[in-house]
Amino acid sequence: MVLTAALVSAAWSLQAQTVLYDPHGDPQNGVERVATVPSTRGQCVQCHPSHGNDTETGPQSPVLFAENTNQLAFWDQGDRPCHREKPDNYPLLETDRLPEPDPDAGYFEANISGLRRAGVNWRGRWTGMQIWSDPDMTSDGHYLSPHARDADMPRRDSQGEGLCLNCHDPHESANPHDLLVASYGGIGGHGSVGAPGRVRLCTACHGRDGSPGMDPENRHIEDYYDAGLNGESAGHQIRRDPRVAVSWPSYVQIGDMLPCYDCHNPHGSEGGDGVRPNAFLLSDERPEWSGLTATLSDSAQVRQFCFGCHIPSDGIAATKEVEGIVMNTIPNVSGHAFNDTQSCYACHDNDYSGAESHNVHNPRP
Repeated sequence: MVLTAALVSAAWSLQAQTVLYDPHGDPQNGVERVATVPSTRGQCVQCHPSHGNDTETGPQSPVLFAENTNQLAFWDQGDRPCHREKPDNYPLLETDRLPEPDPDAGYFEANISGLRRAGVNWRGRWTGMQIWSDPDMTSDGHYLSPHARDADMPRRDSQGEGLCLNCHDPHESANPHDLLVASYGGIGGHGSVGAPGRVRLCTACHGRDGSPGMDPENRHIEDYYDAGLNGESAGHQIRRDPRVAVSWPSYVQIGDMLPCYDCHNPHGSEGGDGVRPNAFLLSDERPEWSGLTATLSDSAQVRQFCFGCHIPSDGIAATKEVEGIVMNTIPNVSGHAFNDTQSCYACHDNDYSGAESHNVHNPRP
């Protein structure tokens, strides 16, 4: 069955009324590949030519103006570029979290007093095409941008790159943020059975049903978020322990688990300093996180990573926040002072060999 442009537009408009926000279909801030008078911003014709091909590029797919690869999302021709460049506000920081009483308080979202900053220039979790497509690897063979480069990605485009469509749907989404294809929310999970549904976007792949080619340790992440299996340490839980933090916002409950994006950016990294990228998709949101490529084995890098959120025992309390949680200095025991050299994993472990192993996702108390 062939849908006319009018029917597709009507369906998109109806869908836009049933979700919190449709960034592509928004008539004020939505997609504008070609400026027209009257404006067609946010309309289907910005991506779907009406008669089967596009005069800018020559004949293409009868339903899109260009080949349906990631390059479609990074289009830089016409009057308006798409998602090629890094946004103006990259990376998002603690001040960019949605405040209460938003139903997903704590979610990273560029906002002003709780109101979303609309437009592609403010999508501050996106690293830009260059970082996403980075072909470089660490010395031990890990891609800096595995979601684009690893051969075991579920869906890949004709260029061999992991498809944006693995995580995003340009038309509709079960998630109110960022056109994501599955649940991916802020902090929570204290009442969950199994891994919290709010991180299903990640655990759908990084779990028992993940790609058979994936490293085993990456398939255990779902188990490390299962409190029924791993108890009070699962998912790097918040226990409201005064030895760890000074105060907590009211929406953070005992047993809540840190969302994946507090440590990771699925798109890649340029490093907190913009020069030395991190491996393992560690995010750039913490200024201390640059050049972290051996955080399983290098004691100095381990400490640099952990002190991005935690305050050493000889530091100053209340000088860091995570999820609106005002952090305290950690207890004054061996290894906790800033200039100590002991790896944090000497006590808290970095074992990924099994479903109940202890590591940063399920730290040994």
